[in-house]
Amino acid sequence: MKQQNKIIRFIVSRQLLLLISFIAIGFSCTKLDVKVYDQATNFWQTADQIAAGVAPAYSGLRNYPPAGPLYNINEVTTDEIIVPNRIINWADTDMWEELWKHTWGPNLPIFAETWQMIYGEIARINLIIQALNSINPKPGNIVNIEAELKTVRAFYYYQLIDLFGNVPILEIGSTDTSLGTKPRSEVFNYIELELKNSLPFLSADVNPKTYGRATKWFAYAILAKLYLNAEVFIGQPAWTQCIEACNAILSSGIYRLDPDFFANFRIQNQDSRENIFSIPFDIDAGLWGFGLQYVTLHYNSNLTFGLEGYFGLGGFNGHCSTAEYLNLFRPDDKRKQMFLVGQQYVDQIADAAHLQYDNLGNLLSFDPAITSFRVLPPKTEVAGARCAKWEFNVKGGVISMSNDLAVYRLADIILMKSEALFRLNDVSSALAAINEKINGVSIRARAGLPDFTAAEINADNLLTERARELSWEGFRRNDMIRLGHFTDSRIPEKNQSENFRKLFPIPAVELAKNPNLQQNPGY
Repeated sequence: MKQQNKIIRFIVSRQLLLLISFIAIGFSCTKLDVKVYDQATNFWQTADQIAAGVAPAYSGLRNYPPAGPLYNINEVTTDEIIVPNRIINWADTDMWEELWKHTWGPNLPIFAETWQMIYGEIARINLIIQALNSINPKPGNIVNIEAELKTVRAFYYYQLIDLFGNVPILEIGSTDTSLGTKPRSEVFNYIELELKNSLPFLSADVNPKTYGRATKWFAYAILAKLYLNAEVFIGQPAWTQCIEACNAILSSGIYRLDPDFFANFRIQNQDSRENIFSIPFDIDAGLWGFGLQYVTLHYNSNLTFGLEGYFGLGGFNGHCSTAEYLNLFRPDDKRKQMFLVGQQYVDQIADAAHLQYDNLGNLLSFDPAITSFRVLPPKTEVAGARCAKWEFNVKGGVISMSNDLAVYRLADIILMKSEALFRLNDVSSALAAINEKINGVSIRARAGLPDFTAAEINADNLLTERARELSWEGFRRNDMIRLGHFTDSRIPEKNQSENFRKLFPIPAVELAKNPNLQQNPGY
């Protein structure tokens, strides 16, 4: 059972509903003509009320992990995850094929879903801030509450600048007629300023009360990502600023590498000292939405792992990785154990009496070799390596998991710092950073590999190491763009794609609603 304080943070009290009853899950960024109610004038005065008041700002983050549109466009457009056409299943009007092959257009619904989800959450936060400032008397720590809310909002703007480039900045009180497209550089400066202004007022404490909430360290992690990608976003590098943001986290002494890589992904991972910002999931507390199991596991995998089935299914048999991607891992890399390959057995008892079969009567043996996007029998159901990075939970089974999802981990901070030092041509410092032993281990050592040598410090090797360490965590597209490989051809059937694909199109439905938006080049 997850800690009780986590449950409390995500429960909206009746008083809060009076205060912000206008906030809805499906709020669209173009539906801003909503009256603000402030009947609960005595709200936000106690610690519990404040915790409940900021809770809706976080609830939308449960759309972030596997199965959500934001995750899918970040991962299925790369070599990391493929959702092949299994003849009948996962056809989805060719969406998955368009994402894999980079042939999408502005009418693809997943772009509108992502855009509306992000702007809906920004609008939600704006309304909470507006309601907060309408209260009389104001809470004594209003600057701290606003800093927390603005940091979460900055995280959403970071997603927008990464995915769509030139986007509107939705200020408090904005209407649809004011949503003009802003240059990417202006959005960059806005995110940077919001975070830097918030930092002095954010909590530096890491404890059960701040778990799953925006702390100073979460803000530094967003800044590190922003600066790491500055050359892509605004055409000007910010490697030194990236290193400074990473050092702020590293020098705090709060976070450490876990000697067991997989400990960060267990069901009970809320005590991980490596995970800097996590999205809490707990089916017992009603925090659903982490859908990795159901998108990657085979229909019969509930029998493999003893999971509670979903209408008799063990999974929906979709997301997987190819042999080419698995080849990025050395055979002795412990992290490669995150992939399910080969013959599967009932209850994982490897003998002839427990052999599993797919629904076509073939042995259930996952084969990562995928040579065509449309997979024909006998490999239809078993093509692709499946992801087992996060420990599977029996209760709640296939449809949702109770592992908390780490958005930022210390290992990522270490890799970002090393890359930034390499970009400054400081190979010796980059080597020292990536090989640094924290809590007695380095990134490579805990994977059972020798540390980096100076000869290995180059852009391609750093990209590959990020693929190994952060696989399926949502960063592959961003990394491949920054390090020059996003548009490359790959197996199966993807040709070299155009440079404009590094940005997604502004969704056609949004352009139709708002003439002030400007489409990205190439679309």
